[in-house]
Amino acid sequence: MSQQYNSNIKVKTAVLVFLKNLAAPLVLYFDNPHEIYEEIKEVINTPSNKVFEFLPNGPIKKVCVSASQISSVAIQEEQYFA
Repeated sequence: MSQQYNSNIKVKTAVLVFLKNLAAPLVLYFDNPHEIYEEIKEVINTPSNKVFEFLPNGPIKKVCVSASQISSVAIQEEQYFA
């Protein structure tokens, strides 16, 4: 019985962007989340006033944020039934 449920479980990866003025992170879904994660991580480590414009998949369609407002970034894997 448990094998039937295990075969329907899929994993999607989200990029969590923590901003300085928000308590909750932005949860963004991309086709290539690890590439976006590395790009944001690079910008956080180098001081700049770059403005990011993201076009994620999912409920949030467009995000614009200044690099100076990003406090941290993380990757989260979420399991769901398909």
